[in-house]
Formats: sequence, C-alpha cells, structure tokens
Amino acid sequence: MKKKLLTVAMLALVTSSAMQAQTTIFGLASSWRFNDADVALPATWKNTNYDVSTWASGNGPLGYGDPVTTAFVSGVDTAYLTKDFTVNLADLTNTMEFGVRRDDGIIVYLNGEEVIRDNMPAGTISHSTFSSTIIDGGAETAINTFSIPKSKFVQGNNRISIELHNRSASSSDLTIDAYLKTVATTTPPPTNTCTGTHISCFTSIVPTNQTSKLIIPAEHKFQMILKEGDAYTEGGGLVGGQNDFTGYVPKNASSTDGYLSVNHETNPGGVTMAEINYNPTAKLWQLTKSRGVDFSSTSLVQTIRNCSGGVTPWGTIVTAEESVTGNDTNADGYKDYGWLVEINPATAQVMSHNSNGTKDKLWQMGIMNHENVVVNNAGTTAYYGEDGGTHMVYKYVMDTPNNLASGNLYVLKLDQGLSGGDPVATTATWVQVPNKTQADQNNTTTLAESLGGTKFNGIEDIEISPIDGKVYFAAKGLNKVYRMLDNGTTASQVEVFVGGLNTQYSFNTAQGVKTETWGDGNDNLTFDELGNLWVLQDGGKNYIWVVAPTHTQANPNVRLFASMPAGSEPTGLTFTPDHKFGFFSVQHPDSSISTDIDATGNTIDYKGKSATMIIALKEFLGTTGSLGTSEAISETEVTVSPNPTSGLVKIESPKALKNLSVTAYSMDGKIVYTKKFTGSNSSLELDFTSQLQVSRVLMLNIEADGFQKTVKILKK
Repeated sequence: MKKKLLTVAMLALVTSSAMQAQTTIFGLASSWRFNDADVALPATWKNTNYDVSTWASGNGPLGYGDPVTTAFVSGVDTAYLTKDFTVNLADLTNTMEFGVRRDDGIIVYLNGEEVIRDNMPAGTISHSTFSSTIIDGGAETAINTFSIPKSKFVQGNNRISIELHNRSASSSDLTIDAYLKTVATTTPPPTNTCTGTHISCFTSIVPTNQTSKLIIPAEHKFQMILKEGDAYTEGGGLVGGQNDFTGYVPKNASSTDGYLSVNHETNPGGVTMAEINYNPTAKLWQLTKSRGVDFSSTSLVQTIRNCSGGVTPWGTIVTAEESVTGNDTNADGYKDYGWLVEINPATAQVMSHNSNGTKDKLWQMGIMNHENVVVNNAGTTAYYGEDGGTHMVYKYVMDTPNNLASGNLYVLKLDQGLSGGDPVATTATWVQVPNKTQADQNNTTTLAESLGGTKFNGIEDIEISPIDGKVYFAAKGLNKVYRMLDNGTTASQVEVFVGGLNTQYSFNTAQGVKTETWGDGNDNLTFDELGNLWVLQDGGKNYIWVVAPTHTQANPNVRLFASMPAGSEPTGLTFTPDHKFGFFSVQHPDSSISTDIDATGNTIDYKGKSATMIIALKEFLGTTGSLGTSEAISETEVTVSPNPTSGLVKIESPKALKNLSVTAYSMDGKIVYTKKFTGSNSSLELDFTSQLQVSRVLMLNIEADGFQKTVKILKK
C-alpha cells in the first residue's frame, strides 16, 4: 500500500494542464514571393514598400536539391523571399512563434527590421556571405522555432522577408519553409517541484541545436563507464564502435552490482559484456571486467549490426541483428543473418537451445531486420518490430514460459489500416505467421506481408508499460509512438500516444516555459517503474524526451531531458532495478566535440568514439571535487564579471587555471566563440561585444584541468 501511495504522489508531480490550440497566421506550405536570380539586391529589398510584384511565387517548401514544392534555380548562393499578411494586434500573443525549416542559414526581417539570425555570422552580411555551418541529415527537415515580440508587428498589413544563404558555392541543396503562430496562453506547465530521489525528478533543459557536449538537467550528473577502443580486461581485443542497446542485468537483484551488455551496430557485429559495481563511498561505478561475447562458433557464423535488443525476466540478454543476408555459409539450412540471439551475461557466451548443445540463434522467432525485443514479466510473450523490410509489429507466444526457442509467431494487422500515419480505427488482429519449418523461418517477412500485416515504416522499439500494461511502439519513419492493448487474438485502444513530425510541446525550463518541436527519428523507448516513457531520438535534434503516463495528445505532459553532442544520437537506455541509475550510449559523436568532465571530476575524451554513460541525480553520482587532484578548484572560486556586460568580461581565479578553454554558445546552441589558452592563467579579459549584439544572452563554458563551470552572461 505504501508503495502504491508513493507512485500516485510521484505521478502528481508531472501532471500538466491542457494547452490551448494555437492560432496560425500562416502555415507551412504557404505561398511566398521569391527572387532566385542569385544577384545582390538593394538594402531596401526587405522593406514593406519594396515592389516584389514581378517576383515569382510558390508554396513551401521552396529550394532545390531536396524534395520541394517550388523549385529554385540550382546552385543559388542566396535567395530572397517575402510574405505579406494581415493581423489584428488584439489577436496576437505577447510573443509570436516563428517556425522555420532552413538549409542552410537565414536572416529574417519583419517590416524591414531584423528579428532573427540563424546559422549566419555576426556583423554585416552581403549577398556572397555563406552560412556559419553546414545543415545536414535530419537537421535539414527539422523545424526550428523562434520568438518574435508582439511589439514588432503593426496593425493591418505586415511583411516578413527572409534572406536564405547557402553553405557554399558547390552546395547540393537549399531549402526553406516557415510558419507563424500565436503562443498558447493557458496556464503553462507546472514548475518542477519534485523533491524525491527518483531519476525522473528534473527540470527540462533549454531546447538547443546540438553543441560540442552532452547536455543533461542541472539536477543530474553523468559518468562515462566505457568507450569505443578501450582494451578488454579479458580475452584480448578492444571495445567495438557504434554502441547501441545497453542492458543492465543485476546479480542477485542488486542495483549496485551487475552485468552491462552493450551492442555494437557494426559489420561484423559484436557485443561487449562488462561487469560493473557501485562504490557507495566514492559514489561512482567501477568496471571490474570486460570482454567481447564469443560469436565464433561455426553454428553461428557471426552476427551483423547488433542494433537493439532486450533483457529477459530470467536474466539473459537478447541481441538483435538488424540486417538480413541470403547466404548460408555453414550449410546448416539457415540464412546467416537476421535473427535474435540469446546470451548468458555471466559467461559472455551465446546460449544453446537444442539437444546437441551447439550454439544457435532463435530460429522460430523469425528472420527480419530485427530492431529490438521485449518480454512480458510472466515470461510468456515477446514483442518486437522490423526496421525495414515489412516495417511490421510481431508477437511471439512461447510454448514454455522463459524459453524463447519454441513458440507461435503473429503479425499485427490493423482492422482499417493507417491514414496519414494515424490508425483509422482503434482495433487490430494478430494474424498467425507460419514458423515451424526451416523454410518458413527463412521467409518470415514474405509470409507476414502475404498475410496483410500493417506496415508502419521503421518499427524501432517496443515496450510494455508497467502502469497500464499496454504495448507501446515507435515508428521512426512516421515520427510517432503508438500504443495498444493486447487482448490475445486481437488488440484494442490502438492510437498515437505521442509525437508527429511538426507536433510541438511546451515545458518549464530554468529560463521559463519553452516550446519545442517533437522532431523525427523516434528510436529507443524505455519505461521507468512510475510509467514515464523515455524516448530517445535518432533524427531531428537527437534529444531524449520524457513523457508522463498522464500525457495525451490533447493534454500534453512532455519534458526534455538531454541533448547529445554534435553528430551523435542517444541509444539503448536501461535502468537499475531501483531506478536510481540509467545507462545509455552516445553513438558516433563527431571527432570535433569537446572534452568534458564527468562525475569522476576528471577530463574525459570521446571525440569520434561511441561511449556508454551512466546518469543519476547528483546526490548519487560523483564527488564534489576532482578525484586525484590535490588542488581542485571549486566553481565559486572562479568569477566572471561584470555580468550583465557591454561585452568585456574578466575570468578570474585565485588559483591558476591550467590548460584553460572558453567556449560561448548562443541560446540556440551554436558556438559563437571558442579559444584555448596554454599554460596557467589566473586572470583573462575576453571581448564578447559582437556576439552579444546578435544574441543578448550567451552560455559561457569554462574548462581547465580538473575544473568546469558554465555561466550565463547577459548584455547590459
């Protein structure tokens, strides 16, 4: 009873009020006037009285090189766009939301006055100025949101003008689309008042583009436990790359002593099996043993692209092969790759499920582009999905509990299919897929497709809620997370739970209420025991979101937990049984990211290398000073003044800072200043005058040996 009361109390902490629908002044795919002649225009081009009647017009997205509705001339360095619209000032909110998809840089003017500058250098801009950075990958289609004060608008007719700058003369693409909305005016999300010790107690981070560092809430710390290229302690070899699924398997139900399994999404694939334990005195985790799982048996051939997976209720690891091949190298009648594989974490060996004792893969669970697997607590049913191929949802009912070797396979078929990515009806049927013969096992996806299973486009992860028992699954290509109630032969209450490419959510941050677009690439899902759904995204801005169990699309309750370093995505979140600690990986970060200081107090360097991290509230992870550093410098000893400032600031410390580096970020997460200083420095004067003219607030990250501090500086 006491535990139940605690759960209800914790759920109350994340309850959110309904958000009122926003009023759209103009939406995405609206019509714009544009000039793509690639010649410089007079400075007056952005004014409301400039004649654009001879300019061409077309609906967004506009550009070239990527799928667009209205095409520009290929190779344009800078294009100019205008849009006239009418407003009643009484209908506007105090700030207006401007959302834009831009590739690469933009300057936005309202009635001739600059109101937004994004991915462009500070100072004077000419027609030939290129963007500050390259916009690539998921960021090309992400919607970036900005605020425009109501005071910038006038009653009646207004004009928004946009300079769209390319990244280089040889760029392969250039795109733009935008919208303008009011901001919700109902009661904002509640301030985080959580005083408990649960890992979900945090205030959301401020939305940002990826920076050179991992960003997590102020209430938390992180510790790097292993990274790509580390030497194994046993068996020789090195930790692989592309760290993906992480699974914590407790020893004797312990939350402080267990096995940590890390997948490697490489070709050939691999799995690292580590033994880790928590030192309560140092408040740090220690890695005591690490080795690669042995896939060298002839009966296995090898593994390929070990992507996600799962931890079974009986304490084993299931790793998933995301690629399928038609080869049969060992002539055993089975295709080599595209299966689920069960591992004993204590021995780091693949398990055998046959009478002759040879290691095998889980043939009856079928061949496909496996992404993950989750097993219910009873050990009777497994759910998994295919990322590619059929893009379908599968269920496997075991003949014997806790034994994945034998069972019946089913594929999900929505009774009325999908429309625009949304279920037309709320009901579905589980259709049995033949899986008992070797021929059937080798042709799972062909059979499932012939039986009419529903294609969702990229099933990335499936999990079971500990609160309502429903099955939740992410469709990466549709940018949504779905849920349903499994009734045995049928399913009901099928619906979109959270997400949608242009869906926006509001939440409290240290800088007030912020609104952020959900984005694409819904990938890994993980529940904590309070029913919070943690969503890790591979796409957009590569965030980690936390969605409360009380959330609905009509009454949102969503928070923003983390932003990954540049070039990387978060993968494989898992928790200890007491939910004090979480484990996840930072996959494929850029080689240009910065070093950092983790909970050990020491500098860590995982530039260009996938790394596996531990997260927890500060009180459970790490000491207050630098371990092994006799002259540790506290944050209070380093001052930055004056603040607010007109531009000049002094960084001062009574103890000399060794190997000092300073990086300044604008509030949209872009690096606007970075410099390293050799030797020791106790006083430095830096000039941020030009940077503060563009962004009136800067986040200053100061690092030295055994020291790190972040300071917000304001323009006077």
